Amino acid sequence: MAFDFLSTIVPAKKKAKTGGVSSTATYNPQQTDRVLTVPRYRDHLTDIFTSRQSSDSRALLKELFKFDPDVSAALNAYLTMANTDWIALARDLEGNIDREATKQLQLAIEKIGRPTDYTLGFQLKKSMRSICEEMRYMCLLRGGIAAELVLDKQLLPDRIRNVDLASIEWYERKPGEYKPVQKIAGSNDETSLDIPTFFVSHYRKDPTSIYGHSSFVASINTIAARQQVINDLYRIMRLTGFPRMSVEVVEEVLTKNAPENIRSDDTKLREWKAARLGEIRQVVEGLRSDQPLIHFDSISPSIMNDQKPGSTVDISAVIDTLNAQNQAALKTMATVIGRGASGVNTGSVEARIAAMNADELNEPVAEILQNLLSFILHQNGFQGFVEVTFRKSELRPDTELEPQLALKSSRLRQDLSDGIITDDEYHLWMYGRLKPDTAPDLSGTGFAGSVNTRAEEVSPNSDPLGRSLSPETKRNSSS
Repeated sequence: MAFDFLSTIVPAKKKAKTGGVSSTATYNPQQTDRVLTVPRYRDHLTDIFTSRQSSDSRALLKELFKFDPDVSAALNAYLTMANTDWIALARDLEGNIDREATKQLQLAIEKIGRPTDYTLGFQLKKSMRSICEEMRYMCLLRGGIAAELVLDKQLLPDRIRNVDLASIEWYERKPGEYKPVQKIAGSNDETSLDIPTFFVSHYRKDPTSIYGHSSFVASINTIAARQQVINDLYRIMRLTGFPRMSVEVVEEVLTKNAPENIRSDDTKLREWKAARLGEIRQVVEGLRSDQPLIHFDSISPSIMNDQKPGSTVDISAVIDTLNAQNQAALKTMATVIGRGASGVNTGSVEARIAAMNADELNEPVAEILQNLLSFILHQNGFQGFVEVTFRKSELRPDTELEPQLALKSSRLRQDLSDGIITDDEYHLWMYGRLKPDTAPDLSGTGFAGSVNTRAEEVSPNSDPLGRSLSPETKRNSSS
């Protein structure tokens, strides 16, 4: 039974609207003639323990991404490790690479990331690397990505607009068929996004709900608890943690030196004593540590807590527990956020797990780019799909990977010689691009010779050091 997949790719019936339909998170239709609100840059004063009662988790996480040390460290670790090179290929319905369609796709990608019409003045067009970074940011912040392909006046792909999923609401008029709408800040109207140029991809979403959540939302309660402990610690340190000056005023001496008319009146005497205490307080409060204090014998200055400053309750165990909970809520490793205390082996395992988590973060980005770039080719009549893959996150430097790359190249060249892989596949795996037009076709030519693959004649003891891979020259060491 044959399946005709060509009929499954149906181009859009209506042309997409020039300039797009969706709105960005900073757009306000009521204030288009005003400058965008400048941030106050007071995030360092935010106390999540008091603000979490009035804000929802999405607003809190948006602030925590900026001012909380653990959340920002985990965020930057994810973005740094996941920032790898990516490859976009056009494949036909049989899975073969279409070189011409891939070249057209590369031109479309270049147009999206670079200004091409300089008559429009300033254009804040972002490269694909910056767009992918924003998508990863939104994956961690909102639990998914929403993007619209914006077309120019010639109905050619112009840019990719990042849409905040917090402004998207969904209708489900039929089981499993969801239609998105966007509610813009400052307006009660709904903008329908039931258009073919709008795409959504989620990151580890709850399958029982169409709305996603950030994977960092579990850290809010732990961060609030830690903030309360730190606030209490600050208060304790200010009271008992540091040496403090104490001034004792001898009341008997002070009373004897009071004027005669005041000494006989108890009310006036109390007022006179309070005034003298105020004068002493003003002198002592403005006194620097290097200034001498000259006083009568009615005053006895001293230092409080000068023998054991800071001898308070040990809260290190509480802080360690909260840090461990916070690390678990952020889905990251202790080594990544600077709290690794184990050996080298544990650090290596944690780094490997962190790299695997970063690779998972690229999956929804690749998914939405595949759908978006496939739409561009489908509008030109291409019968196939775009495949987007990101290179795996690698923590080792290139110089350390060079021996492994040489072994990989030797294996792939043998496969290329035997015709197991094509020339384009070899160049993609080794160089991340298609075969240049000037390079000869080597697939299946047997240029590398034959390799004995009989199992009974292959032994790891025959060449344990891999000397067969080294060139046969007289300068090689016999050892």
